[in-house]
Amino acid sequence: MCMIADSSKNCPANCCVLDPTPSGVMISHVHPKGQWMFSYRYMLMSMGGMRSGLGSINENKVFENYLMSSNYMSMDMHMFMAMYGVSDRLTLMGMLNYNVSSMNMIMLPGTTHLHRASMDMGNHKMDMTMRSSGIGDTKLYGMYGIINSPKHQMLFSLGLSIPTGSIQMKGDNNSMYPNQRLPYSMQNGSGTWDIMPGITWLYQKGPITLSTQATGTIRSWYNEVGYQLGNEASLNSWIAYQWHRSFSSSFRLEGSILGHINGYDPLLYALNEPPANPFNYGGKKISGFFGSNFHFRNGILKGNKIGAEIGLPVYQNLTGVQMALLASLFASWSIMF
Repeated sequence: MCMIADSSKNCPANCCVLDPTPSGVMISHVHPKGQWMFSYRYMLMSMGGMRSGLGSINENKVFENYLMSSNYMSMDMHMFMAMYGVSDRLTLMGMLNYNVSSMNMIMLPGTTHLHRASMDMGNHKMDMTMRSSGIGDTKLYGMYGIINSPKHQMLFSLGLSIPTGSIQMKGDNNSMYPNQRLPYSMQNGSGTWDIMPGITWLYQKGPITLSTQATGTIRSWYNEVGYQLGNEASLNSWIAYQWHRSFSSSFRLEGSILGHINGYDPLLYALNEPPANPFNYGGKKISGFFGSNFHFRNGILKGNKIGAEIGLPVYQNLTGVQMALLASLFASWSIMF
């Protein structure tokens, strides 16, 4: 379903031109037969400060078990997506990602295994940054509209994640991992063929749109390195209001559960730093997002849509020792024809 531009009129699902879906939601509707949609989405996630369970911990506590402590990480994702309506009920989608990750570390005073680092002579701590980038896993989806009316939509989605992202990313010669495999969170993929089921309900009346979506990721088995990322489950609920024929705003709550890593990478020393320990992954999170969308209705950009969404954590209960989520940003551009 694509939402109508004039909330005073009702129309069949295949004639609608305004979609208030927030930028951070990948699936919300099926497209009418023969319709294409291409989109680019950008995601930035920033993390900082160490956390265990529900509480924050300082770096000295981390140094009781590890040589290094993480203090900041950013993850940038560039997503290129195409959707096509095979019929008024069935839509196919493909998604390709390019990931850029950067993590800043602080070294335990007195440790000298780093090749290069900057030293603060006042507190005798050394810091460094490790980076990785590359193509992520490719995702293919099929979406089927179980209910497909102007006001009520319910669709089932099923996705396949193809392991095109590398799990062999290595540090450069000047890093703490000189030509060695980086920790799990710095890799670009899962290394496994994963199944992603989901179900989405959407309701529209006048200028208001409501939606709830449950999705999951089921990891197939252990990858070639020797570990299996944890299964994921998430629940998204959002409300959008159409202020104008071209402008809408939204509020979204997202809750997620991520399992810990099974197995381990035999080339990683688990006590080097928290991200190198497979037991320091997984947990439960809830975040709130505020967003807006603008549709171009005239001129050379007619049919284009731009949107943005910013999110802040509401609840974090993390497994082991991990960096806390600080904020998330989504931005999107799409065109339908």
